[in-house]
Amino acid sequence: RQSTPGGVKGKRKWNPVVIRRLPPSISKEQLEEQLHPLPAHDYFEFCAADPSLYPHLFSRAYINFRNPEDILLFRDRFDGFIFIDNKGQEYPAVVEFAPFQKISKKKLKKKDTKAGSITDDLEYKKFLENYCADEEKVCANPETLLGEIEAKTKELIGLCLMICLRNANEK
Repeated sequence: RQSTPGGVKGKRKWNPVVIRRLPPSISKEQLEEQLHPLPAHDYFEFCAADPSLYPHLFSRAYINFRNPEDILLFRDRFDGFIFIDNKGQEYPAVVEFAPFQKISKKKLKKKDTKAGSITDDLEYKKFLENYCADEEKVCANPETLLGEIEAKTKELIGLCLMICLRNANEK
C-alpha cells in the first residue's frame, strides 16, 4: 500500500507530474483555464516564478492524476504545448514525472508562535527606552554639544601638561 496525499492509506499510486517552463506571469486560474478539461486529479499545486532566479524565470505546476492512463494522455497533449504570456512571448511547456515523488511539506508546517512578538518583550521595551534616551542626547542643542567637546579637549590638554611636568620632575 502506498500513502496518498493527506496521509490516508490506499491502493492508489502517488505519481505526480510536473509541468515546467510555464510563463512567469501566468496565474493558477489562467493555467487551469488553459489546461481545461483536466482529467480527474487529487493534487494540484502551482508554483509562481521566483524573480531572484532571473533569467531562468518560469512557473511550474504539480498534478497527481487518479488514473495512471491519464498521465500519458496529459503528457501527449501538453508536452511541447506553447503557452503565450500577456506580452505575446511563447513558452513551450515540458511535462515529466516529478523528480521528488512525495508531497510538499510546506503546508503542514505550524505557524511560528514567536513571530511578531518582539513588541511585547520586556527586554526589548527597555532597550527601546534606553535607545530613545540616548538618541535624544545625541540630538541635543549644537551649543551644548560644542561645550561638551571643548570641555573634553581642555581636560586632555590639562592631562598632557601634567604628564609632561611629571616626566620633567622625574628626570
